[in-house]
Amino acid sequence: MAHLKKQASRLGGQSALWFLRRVGKDCFILSQDVVTALKASGLDIAEQPTSKRDLVAIQNRFNDWHEETGIPMSCLSRIAACSMGDNHLS
Repeated sequence: MAHLKKQASRLGGQSALWFLRRVGKDCFILSQDVVTALKASGLDIAEQPTSKRDLVAIQNRFNDWHEETGIPMSCLSRIAACSMGDNHLS
């Protein structure tokens, strides 16, 4: 994602993530619900993570979850999104 931000001027932020997913790269999408789930899991990140520190921490958390479960990151981000916010049924 960082490479796309630098090299592809129109692929910053979420559009880079969606592009990677569309071309078959297993990646997460940082929706607000996913960020909320990451914070609930104990990750110390900003409400709207854009710093390199936050993005590395998020990538590491998804890498850990993927290694622990064997579930693709795209599925893990969907699970996280559906476990918080308006998508979560109490």
